[in-house]
Amino acid sequence: MTIRWGLIGTGDIAHKRVAAAIKDDPRSELVAVCRRSELELNQFADQHCVPHRFTDAEQLIASPEVDAVYIATPVDCHCPQTIAAAEAGKHVLVEKPMAIDPEQCQRMITACERAGVTLGVAYYRRFYPAVERIQQLIQSGTLGRVLSIACVTGNPNRFPADDWRVVLARGGGGPLMDIGSHRLDLFLHLIGDIRSVQSSRIDSADFEAEQVATLLMQFNNGVHGVLQSYFGTVNAPDRLEVIGTDGRVTIEELNGDELKLFTADGLTRESHPPADNLHAPLIEDFTLALEENREPGITGSRGKQTNDIIEMAYANADDSKGVVDVRS
Repeated sequence: MTIRWGLIGTGDIAHKRVAAAIKDDPRSELVAVCRRSELELNQFADQHCVPHRFTDAEQLIASPEVDAVYIATPVDCHCPQTIAAAEAGKHVLVEKPMAIDPEQCQRMITACERAGVTLGVAYYRRFYPAVERIQQLIQSGTLGRVLSIACVTGNPNRFPADDWRVVLARGGGGPLMDIGSHRLDLFLHLIGDIRSVQSSRIDSADFEAEQVATLLMQFNNGVHGVLQSYFGTVNAPDRLEVIGTDGRVTIEELNGDELKLFTADGLTRESHPPADNLHAPLIEDFTLALEENREPGITGSRGKQTNDIIEMAYANADDSKGVVDVRS
């Protein structure tokens, strides 16, 4: 079984990882690519040896040469392009965050269900061996009763005001949407459903979206979660930590390989390197899901859960602006 892929969007993530991950997957073939700029389209297609080239996403979606589409466009494009692909009978793997808001996520889910096609969301960090090891430590009881999960993450880029990542109508938010969403997906994966969210944010002086977002969450099982997301911070950390009554586990660099486990017996250092191409396990899981007629690891419904939390967080941050200062 060979899945013929069409790639919509040839930005940084497509260039660095997605195209190569598709080409290297034994069940996949990258047959079509779309970008509005014909010059950049041809440069990308020539580099990756892609035969079919389109400057219009609708034309790629309509191509009989395409079985599945990978949508790597700005967030505001995800919903209409997913729905169009579903109506054309194409399977869809869409970049994160899934859409601008949960309502759009639900429209995407409904369209794919009606069309009988598979929908996946590119939260690829679930497939990291270090994350799988943390899940094993939680489930085995090594950490005892889990009390909290926390992550702090940042992107050092100083985005201009017109970059889609910081324009609310295009990206839906700032660092919480763009990089915080990945960590929220891990929270859901490792701990379970979230009951409540409290949040605060710092607005940027340079662009429309927030520059900092801080979330305090309570899960259905009582565990606490803390997430801090930043844009424009020098040497920003990317730390994930789970603390339990009998131990704690820490990854200082989420994309790295070192895991530290602290128990009553002391410190144990473990190495769990991710795949050379971080998107490769995501593509592998999706094509295997199609071959085995099962759901992919990150379904549309799971992707929507992250958008649900983000919407609650932004709403709570807005409401919190009216809180009385205890010093007054």
